[in-house]
Amino acid sequence: MIHLINNIRLVECIEAYHLQQSDIITDRGVWLNVYQHFDKIDTIGLSSVEISDKIENNQRVFTTKLIMSRKAKLLPGSKKLCFRVTTVTGSQFLIGCADKPYPVVQNAETFPSVPSSKSGTTVTVTYTSTIPMLAILG
Repeated sequence: MIHLINNIRLVECIEAYHLQQSDIITDRGVWLNVYQHFDKIDTIGLSSVEISDKIENNQRVFTTKLIMSRKAKLLPGSKKLCFRVTTVTGSQFLIGCADKPYPVVQNAETFPSVPSSKSGTTVTVTYTSTIPMLAILG
């Protein structure tokens, strides 16, 4: 599976506990087993995903970063969110799973001094785990 995915057209979220019935199939992806309702996140333009990996304590650890532009901050509060992204070609991927560690959400607001500069909120979701971003099967 290629881990470099650009042009994310749709970002959705779900609370992690809803994914308890999902099965992770090693080197293939995730099978959700039952219908899950994901909530759409309003974004501006296309979003992106970056995946990197490294070896720690003889185990491969993946860092997945989802970057999106929004009008307002994404504030999950005490909710543990997982994210489904859909590419422009219709492929869907899951960031996070029902178990710890969970994705971490960071917000950065920009108030530029030049009118032609980009303003708004950049939301970065970072997921560091032994499980990479997973293709949704079926």
